[in-house]
Amino acid sequence: MPPLQHALEAWLVGAEAKLNGDNKLSTDFQQLRDLIQAATPRQRLLYLHTKAPSIYAPVIGMAQHEPVAGQKDTLRTRPDWPYATVHEAIVAGWQVIQFPHLLAPFDDRELDYVGFEFILQKMEVMVND
Repeated sequence: MPPLQHALEAWLVGAEAKLNGDNKLSTDFQQLRDLIQAATPRQRLLYLHTKAPSIYAPVIGMAQHEPVAGQKDTLRTRPDWPYATVHEAIVAGWQVIQFPHLLAPFDDRELDYVGFEFILQKMEVMVND
């Protein structure tokens, strides 16, 4: 169990000891304990394609991938994009894990992706419903 979960478990044990046998609250504490154990950080992925290799360049395409069983990749249309630049995504808590590959000049017509691809991640706790 990670340190945060140890601290929360210790707090729950101490709080339960103060309940004086209140069954309803004890059940609530058990539900909270179950939620804490089920909550695990998972990697969310965001692919942003931009007009230039700068984090301030306008986004021209995006795809979002969520760590949820049965979830399909989310390809969003321009009005639905949450970020206009990679920088806006960084400000919102996303971390760049891959910058565009710029090894040599290329012609976009020969590639099967659009623009300069940034891959970002966000580690978040996803509670299983």
